[in-house]
Amino acid sequence: MQRLAGLMQIALVAAFVLALGGAFVPGSAGHASGVACIVILIVTPVVRVGWLTTSWARSGDRRFALLGGGLLLVLAVGAVIAFLK
Repeated sequence: MQRLAGLMQIALVAAFVLALGGAFVPGSAGHASGVACIVILIVTPVVRVGWLTTSWARSGDRRFALLGGGLLLVLAVGAVIAFLK
């Protein structure tokens, strides 16, 4: 769990720095920084759920592992639908 906490802190700092870049850097570099910030804000919770689901499955907590897997499945289906439109 310590690794997950460290990863979440890195993502927080990275998103903050990239958001500042998106807000204050002009041109395509600022735009790319803003897009990277949004990508981090979307991917980080998905990684957290995947990490926790794996941890729950390894520890034998099937209910939480199934719920986490179901949430990841809903996110994946939503992403596929969004890309198809």
